[in-house]
Amino acid sequence: MPSRLSIRLRAALAAALAAALAFSAGAWWIRHELYASKMTDALHQARATLNVIEPRYVHGGDGTPLFFNGTDMWVLVDPEGRFVEGNPDLTPFVPAPLGPLTSTRNTMAVSEETMHLDAASDHARPGTSRLAHHNVTVLTTVFQGPGLLDDNGIAHPTRLTLHILVTPWDAEQAVASVDDTLSIGIPAAILLVALIVWSTTARALRPVGQIQQRLRTITAHNLSERLPVPPRRDEIARLAATTNDTLDRLEQAVEQQLRFTADASHELRTPLAALRADLEVALHYPDHTDWPHVIRDTLGDAERLQQLIEDLLLLANLDHSTALPTAPVELGLLAHTAAARARRHAPPSLRIDCRTTDDATVRGDPRQLERLLLNLLDNAVHHSHRRITITVTADAATATVEVRDDGTGVSVEDREKVFERFARLDSSRDRSTGGTGLGLPIAREIAHRHSGTLTHRDTPQAAGAHFIFEVPLQTL
Repeated sequence: MPSRLSIRLRAALAAALAAALAFSAGAWWIRHELYASKMTDALHQARATLNVIEPRYVHGGDGTPLFFNGTDMWVLVDPEGRFVEGNPDLTPFVPAPLGPLTSTRNTMAVSEETMHLDAASDHARPGTSRLAHHNVTVLTTVFQGPGLLDDNGIAHPTRLTLHILVTPWDAEQAVASVDDTLSIGIPAAILLVALIVWSTTARALRPVGQIQQRLRTITAHNLSERLPVPPRRDEIARLAATTNDTLDRLEQAVEQQLRFTADASHELRTPLAALRADLEVALHYPDHTDWPHVIRDTLGDAERLQQLIEDLLLLANLDHSTALPTAPVELGLLAHTAAARARRHAPPSLRIDCRTTDDATVRGDPRQLERLLLNLLDNAVHHSHRRITITVTADAATATVEVRDDGTGVSVEDREKVFERFARLDSSRDRSTGGTGLGLPIAREIAHRHSGTLTHRDTPQAAGAHFIFEVPLQTL
């Protein structure tokens, strides 16, 4: 289902989504690094605490209270699992899981492990409740030191186990502070990115709206209008330039179609007007009319009309047909056939020579290629004085057909004009030539449909007309 969202909105949403993913990943990395850093600091702090407490018990203190930092979480346990000294919040966790170390390892060694602290009672101290249900890292060591006082008030040396908890409170507090900042900063940053993309996209697409409005005003009656091309060299500017090129071709095609329609109407009207005039005069003066002469004239006009209509239909088919029937065509044989047909319609004094080779086989439509040769020969017959030569040769990849005559030739400036539809030259506009002005355009169109070319050779005009048809040979 096509999206109903505008490009600006889709771009802003996509940018916001991308920003959300990027910022979330960045926030996760910051929180992870900060938490790890704080936990490392806490571990170092716990080791520092251990290095202070242990010597004081082993070697005796200097009178300074051991609770030098009320936030330190440590506890001393004697071999019977009794609480000797430490943070009162840890009392419920002695002797389990913070019990005496029973291994026979060497003293002064420090072990590190993770312990789970069970639930505390409802009347537990706040610090105890905070520790309950947590997994914490515990540094443990054992040493000889004074234990609990006996009944005589004497603390005998005994094996003491020191547990120091590495709590995550500082790390969690630092992360919580970052979370407070990110909870506001990330949505604000995402919104800012979306607004920037929305504004930038709207600015970039502004010329599209202008192009759309201009396109709505362009119709078949004002094809000369063109789209505004933005000054910058981006995709929209290239699209506008390409659209203008398309409008140029469309305008040229429409103008060509209108010109062709006008020329066709003119060419059809001329023989019809002559035909009507001849018949009206004959009807008004029937007793003075040479009826065989009138019939011959009207038959000539009808033949001219028929030829013109056939040429128009052929051009229409060539313009709109896409599929080209292809078959092997021997141009030499085709040239001989066309020359024979041309001789039947040429004046007796006109000589038509045909020279061909046997290896000029191409692929194409035999009827269209024969029509091409007939049109070239027909044009030569109308303008030649005594002799026409048609030659077929071939090289490695191309077959060449040349048609030369000894007529008045074609001036240099008219050698492309002769291929325009109805563009007969002034010297040949006499109806006595019998031409429709479509023979050479049809021949060139057929040449192009066979991937070939039809041109006039660059020769002096006095040498007569010299047309060359080149077409690719059939590949094996």
